Amino acid sequence: MAADKKSISETLAHIVVDPSSPSESEIVLEEEVDKAFERKVLRKVDFWLVGFYSMVYIFRVIDSSNYSNAAIINLEHGTGIKKQLHLDPSQWAWTLSIFSYSYMIFEPTNTVLLKTFRPSRWMFVLILAWGICACAVAAVQNFQGMMCARFAIGLAEAGFYPAVLYHMDFWYRPTEMPWRIALFYSVGQLSSALSGLLAYAISFMDGLAGLPGWRWLFLLEGLPAIILAFVALFGLPDYPQTARMLNEKERLFIERRLADTAPSGRHGHWDWASLKRLFADPTVYTFGLYWIAHGIGGFGVGYALPTVIY
Repeated sequence: MAADKKSISETLAHIVVDPSSPSESEIVLEEEVDKAFERKVLRKVDFWLVGFYSMVYIFRVIDSSNYSNAAIINLEHGTGIKKQLHLDPSQWAWTLSIFSYSYMIFEPTNTVLLKTFRPSRWMFVLILAWGICACAVAAVQNFQGMMCARFAIGLAEAGFYPAVLYHMDFWYRPTEMPWRIALFYSVGQLSSALSGLLAYAISFMDGLAGLPGWRWLFLLEGLPAIILAFVALFGLPDYPQTARMLNEKERLFIERRLADTAPSGRHGHWDWASLKRLFADPTVYTFGLYWIAHGIGGFGVGYALPTVIY
């Protein structure tokens, strides 16, 4: 027994503790520091991506829904849009729906172009284009002009929503995307409530500078998009590797934490194999059917609701 105790003592005496090995408390502290650093970096990213895109989406929804509000303002003064442009019910329906046709046609192509151009440059083009087109509606004089203006707005706005989701893929893990997309979409939908209030307030400008209320409506609600377009041009970060708002340590941190399947700003070409896998995924088609049903029930009612209530 004494020999066994001596043997154990000799063994323990020869154990050398490596001073460089971190203790359990040091490991916990390091993990807490990493979590704090992660929250700090993600707050920066959230401010520019989720925050900025939510602000832009508010005005995108306003610019696409103000046409329905324009139909019911200042009717009691005889300066309504339908009367001044001599639009019959059939023509009004066409000007209302032409937006959706151009949106449907150009949404895939506008999204593809985001892979060719830097996000900040492409978003600048899209946001500026729909802002100018929205303001240009104020100058329309007839049915043909309104058809052209509405078609152009749909063309410009078509690529925004999917491009936002694609841009976020460069920055967030898949598990971090859902609540950020939900927040972005929810904030945008709040603008539907604001749109009617804004239209009502602007209707009191009817006759100011010789312009009817509906022309002021399109002019004033299109201007914020033009301003935000330049914010995107000079402030919106493109990729983690080139973001000016992050230092080198933060850039590397964002890049290393992403999944291997995440897109990268270093690759400017399309991966056709990935595209084939995309079309082979049944989720694409089930989500497409869901979105069609959502659009019919949501957007269709939204366009007609102001007129029905009035």
